[in-house]
Amino acid sequence: MPNAENAAAAQTFALEKADLLDSVLVSGTVVSSSTENIYSKVSNYPIKKVNFEVGDKVKAGDVLAQLDTSTLELDIKQTELNIRNAEASLKNENSSNEYNMQSALNNVELAAIELKNSQNSFDQIKALYESGSISQDELTKAEAALKKTQLSYDNAQASLVNIQNKNTTTTKNNIEIQRVTLEKQRKTLNDAKITAPIDGTVTMVNAKENSAAAGLLFVIEDTENLIVSTAIGEYDISLINLGQEVIIKTDSTGDKQFLGNVSKIAPTAIKDASGNTAAASNVQFDTEITMQAKDSNIKIGMNVRLTIKLKEKKNVFFVPYDAIVTDNKGDQFINVLETIQQDGKAQSNTRKIQVQTGMETDMYVEISSPDLRDGMKVLTSAIAIQEAAND
Repeated sequence: MPNAENAAAAQTFALEKADLLDSVLVSGTVVSSSTENIYSKVSNYPIKKVNFEVGDKVKAGDVLAQLDTSTLELDIKQTELNIRNAEASLKNENSSNEYNMQSALNNVELAAIELKNSQNSFDQIKALYESGSISQDELTKAEAALKKTQLSYDNAQASLVNIQNKNTTTTKNNIEIQRVTLEKQRKTLNDAKITAPIDGTVTMVNAKENSAAAGLLFVIEDTENLIVSTAIGEYDISLINLGQEVIIKTDSTGDKQFLGNVSKIAPTAIKDASGNTAAASNVQFDTEITMQAKDSNIKIGMNVRLTIKLKEKKNVFFVPYDAIVTDNKGDQFINVLETIQQDGKAQSNTRKIQVQTGMETDMYVEISSPDLRDGMKVLTSAIAIQEAAND
């Protein structure tokens, strides 16, 4: 064995079988899997009653707050009355139209008979005139009488058409406008009940009785099913895949580990308020982690440390990269620091062991050899390794 007296002070790595993990380390925040910000659809009525406080459990459809709609309810009653009055007016108009219609039909019928008689009389006088039995003057009078009768008939027809087309449109339009108004008022009345859209826990209440129903009033979150929101940098995002297991630790729970899985990776980088991607040095992608199990120690808003597993080997030997030496043939070795007894004295020596390398991480590389044993001290100092090689 080559002597390595200086190796005793060299930096070493204690060899032992353990789990080798290649991972991406990021931080994140615990958020709800479902969050709803509640706003009022109606802003011109004050809040009459608030029914829930922070921490209360709610079901979808529960009334969180009720607006004061007393004036709206009076408006609805007035609109309903307006519709009834307009419908009564339309009914009266229709009854009057029916009577006038019948009279006009009778007038047309009489005018038609008179026109027919006048036409027959004219035809007879014209025949007499053509035979020389009467004068031109008598024919002219008969023609004037026919024109007068025709005019009376035309007037009767026009009167009938006018009655048929008599304008009830104004009343009908008024009724339609009132009905549209009533529909809007009833919708407003329904919207005046501010309801929960999901099951969950009330985590914020800004609504106050006798105040305007403006801005964010409530926040409801699912506090049972939590996820972790994080952002992965551009250089690591290609390593992240859906389903990868994640070790989760929180500041409040110390070294206790919780498990999750990558459940969502944004297809595009995070953009600013203007819709622009961040500067090249700070490109990140929103990523979500779903917890594998519920735990009361995990709460919304907690800061967490995430270890996203890329690959893992169980129960293997591994060393830092600096511990691997490659000769000119391409064979790889490690240098092991050993203590032997020589002349009754403990003496440090180094021994080269050829190894096969396997899985690699940012800091470590897996090694294998039948000569490896737990507890071996592997040289990791480049200077010490060089000295050992020169001895």
